Amino acid sequence: MARSLDKSVRFTGPGGYILNMLVFTGIVGAIAFYLSPLSPQPNPLLVEAFNANPMLNGLILFILLVGIVYNLRQAAVVSPAVNWVRSFRNSVDPSRTRLPRPPGLIGAMARILLDADERGGRLSQETSRAILDSIGQRIDEGREFGRYITNLLVFLGLLGTFWGLLQTVDAVAAVISGLASNGSGETTDALAQLINNLEAPLSGMGTAFSSSLFGLAGSLVIGFLDIQAGQAQNRFYSDLEDWLSGITEIGTSRPAGSAASLAANPDHVLGALQNIEMALARLNENQAESQKQAADNVRREIRDLGRTLIEGIPADEQKDR
Repeated sequence: MARSLDKSVRFTGPGGYILNMLVFTGIVGAIAFYLSPLSPQPNPLLVEAFNANPMLNGLILFILLVGIVYNLRQAAVVSPAVNWVRSFRNSVDPSRTRLPRPPGLIGAMARILLDADERGGRLSQETSRAILDSIGQRIDEGREFGRYITNLLVFLGLLGTFWGLLQTVDAVAAVISGLASNGSGETTDALAQLINNLEAPLSGMGTAFSSSLFGLAGSLVIGFLDIQAGQAQNRFYSDLEDWLSGITEIGTSRPAGSAASLAANPDHVLGALQNIEMALARLNENQAESQKQAADNVRREIRDLGRTLIEGIPADEQKDR
C-alpha cells in the first residue's frame, strides 16, 4: 500500500460519548442520593421502596450496574481501534513491526491491511466492502447484549408488578373472609381487625410499585447509555468508511501485480494493442463479407420470385401483354 495514505479523514475517539455517559450516570446518582436518608434533607422514599421486596429490587439494581459497566466498555473498545488505525497511517516503518496489537474489533481488517501493504497494492472495492461488513456485524453483535439488559429490566419491573398485585388480591380475599367469619362481633372490633388486615394488601402494592419504579428507571438509564455507545461505534464506522474509500482502487478488480507487470514490460502492451487492432480488422472484414452474402441472397431470391411469377402466367395473357 502506498505510503501516502489518505490522512484527510480525522478519526474521532469515544471520549466525548463516554463523558456524556458519565455525566448522565452522575446525575442519576445525584437524584438517588437526594432521595436517600443520607442527603441533607433525609428522604426514606427509595429505602422504603427497596425494602418492599429486597430480593427482586436487589436483582434489578445488580443488573442495572452490569448494564452500566457493559455500555461503558462498549464505548471504550472503540479507542484501541482508533489508536491502531492512527498508528497505521502515521507509521514510517516499511515492515510495520512497531504497530500495536490490533484489537478484536478490527482484527480481520488489520490482517487485510497488512497483507495489502506487503504487496504494495491498494484495496479493491470488494475487499473494502468485506471489511466494513465484518466490522458492522461485530458492532451489531456487541450491542445485542445491551438491548437484552434493557428488556430484562423492563421484564423484571413488570414481574414485580404482577407479583405484588397477586399478593394484594390474595390479601384482600383473606381480609374479606376474615370479616365474614366474625360478622357477629362488635363494630369497633371489626374495624380494628379490618385496619390490621389491610397491612398485607398494602405490602403487596408496595412490591408492585417499587419493582416497576426500579425496573423502568433502570431501563431508562441503560437505554441512554446504549444510545451513546452506539453513536461512538457508528462514528468510528463512518470515519473508517471514509478512510477506506480514499485507499480503495476505483474500477474493476484485476489480479495483483498485473498493472506493475504491464508497466515494466511496454513490449507486452504494444503487442496487446496490435492483437486488438488485428481482431477489430478481422471483425470488420467478416461483417462486410456477411453483408455482401446477404445482399446476394436477396437478389437471388427476387430473381427466382420473378421467374416463378412469369412462368405461372398463361401464354394468351402473355401475348396480350
